[in-house]
Amino acid sequence: MRITRRRMDFLQKIKQLYEAANAPVHYARVAELLGVSKWSAYEMLKTLEKEGLLVSQYEVNQGERFPGRAMVLFAPTRLADAVLSGSTLEEKAPLKEWRQVKERLLSQCGGLKKNNPREFIEQLMAELPGPERPLIFSAYMITLLIAQLQTLSAKSLGLVKKVVLGAAKAETGLATFIGVAMGSMLKTTPQLPLLSQIVSHLDRFQDNLVELNQSEQAQLMDFLEEALEKAT
Repeated sequence: MRITRRRMDFLQKIKQLYEAANAPVHYARVAELLGVSKWSAYEMLKTLEKEGLLVSQYEVNQGERFPGRAMVLFAPTRLADAVLSGSTLEEKAPLKEWRQVKERLLSQCGGLKKNNPREFIEQLMAELPGPERPLIFSAYMITLLIAQLQTLSAKSLGLVKKVVLGAAKAETGLATFIGVAMGSMLKTTPQLPLLSQIVSHLDRFQDNLVELNQSEQAQLMDFLEEALEKAT
C-alpha cells in the first residue's frame, strides 16, 4: 500500500467530512472541496477502498433530479484512522526522529549534482551501522544506493527512477529499486570493494522491509520517490 501526498489529501478530507456529518460521504463533495473532477475523486476513493482505507455503501438518492438512483458513499476505516494519526509509524520510528532524518537525507540527495558524491558515500557508509530502527536504516540504505548510482551515469539513475515510479505497491517498488540499482552497479561500477560493502548490508535491508508495517512501507516509498526526484 502506498500513501502518497495526494492520497493523504483525499483521506484527510473524507475523514473530516465524515466526522463533521457523522455519515458516509459522496465523492462529488470530496471533488468539490479538493478542486478536482468528480471522476478523479471517484477513482481515487475506489483506490483507497481497495487498500482497506475506505469502505463504500450505496444509498438511494432522494433528490428531485434523479429520484431513486443509487449513490456511492464512502467512510474511513480503522486503518485510515491509524495512518492519519501516525500511530502505525510511531510504533517503530517516532515521527520527530523520522522527519529529521528524512529532511537531512533529502537535502543531501538534492546536493549530489553539485557536490562530490563519493565523499557523501563514504560518510553514509561510516554512519550506516548506527541506525537501529528499520525505517531509518532503510532510508540510509536507499540514499546510499542513489548516491552510488549518481557516480555512474545519469542514464542509470533515470532508468531506476522510471522503473520504480511505475510500481503499484510500496513493497514492490522498494524491492524493485534494490534489484534495478544493484543490477546497474554490477554492470558499471569498477569499485568492487565498495560494492561488496554495500551488498553486505542488503540482507539487513531486506529483513527490514519484512518488519515494516504498511504505513512505514508507504512512508519509505514516498521518501524514495522524493530522493529520486531531487537527485535527477
